[in-house]
Amino acid sequence: MNGIALRILKKVARFGEVSLADAIRLARPRHRNHLDQYPLALLLEEGYLGMTINHNPPSGAEKMREFSLATTLHMFSLPKNERGERHYLGIISTGSMDPKNERVFLKAKGALYLDERRQKRWDRLWFFLLGLLAGVLSTIASAWVRGHLRLP
Repeated sequence: MNGIALRILKKVARFGEVSLADAIRLARPRHRNHLDQYPLALLLEEGYLGMTINHNPPSGAEKMREFSLATTLHMFSLPKNERGERHYLGIISTGSMDPKNERVFLKAKGALYLDERRQKRWDRLWFFLLGLLAGVLSTIASAWVRGHLRLP
């Protein structure tokens, strides 16, 4: 999992849920288009996170769910024109849905992933400390044996 997706997942886990607008803003705007929303879209599509919006891709785009969701999420970040429409990639959105009122929440798969990641970090720390302790003790024992047996 890349850094942006992990940051989004951790932020949502810390609070249990965040607004969709906040989740959209968590992606660093590097490209300033729908590419910035792929980490959030992938977390939602893979079941790490859930949201209160039921996303159904348009007809013919069922095999492009991530692209469709990333585009939809990016459109939420765009300002509306004077007629209340958002335009992006030839798509016109006239919906009245406010991303500030919708929620993104942690699902079981996301919680299990973070718990497993945390457990692996503790395991690595313990194995490092045990390895270090074994090295120090073996060096001390070796020095004691050499001194005790007077080996050159």
